[in-house]
Amino acid sequence: MDNFVMKGRARQASEIGSRASRRLRAEGLMPINIYGASKPNTPVVVNSGEFYRALEDHHLLFQVDFDGNSETGIIKEVQYDTFSDHTIHADLSRVKPDDIVETTMSIVTTGIPKGVSAGGTLDIAYHHVPVRGKVANLESSMSIKIEHLEAHGVIRAKDIQMPAGVELLLSDSTPVIIVHARKGS
Repeated sequence: MDNFVMKGRARQASEIGSRASRRLRAEGLMPINIYGASKPNTPVVVNSGEFYRALEDHHLLFQVDFDGNSETGIIKEVQYDTFSDHTIHADLSRVKPDDIVETTMSIVTTGIPKGVSAGGTLDIAYHHVPVRGKVANLESSMSIKIEHLEAHGVIRAKDIQMPAGVELLLSDSTPVIIVHARKGS
């Protein structure tokens, strides 16, 4: 898996706390805490625009380069503004390529199902699926072809081809993608 590399800088003591974080966000910066791996918590700031793009592109693994240091981690938590979809804070957990982690992978569908072309509706029950695997084996997203799905067609967890070394943490019978028939048919 590729790292999404962001440039940042360490936060000073005066830049920690709610007020300071608001000021940083007003300057276009995103407060991030990096923790874990028996190292002290590292508060940093990165460019908000870069971070938003990384989230939109479904990146899982982040590398933050700051003040001559480099830390790699996966997102543990993202805090959003109560009244909008803006990210206001994120926590990254330090990882190494051989670490086994539980996280989520995004599902990207390709094609238009036959059942939808016939008037049905597409229901994606899971846009992100829970997975476990070595960091080196994880992908940011997985592509699932759905053009073959007829009305009443279902792709269940057992039907999803996972990358080598990655385990899907859903029951085999769990419906992930469903095509519902047109009403009245």
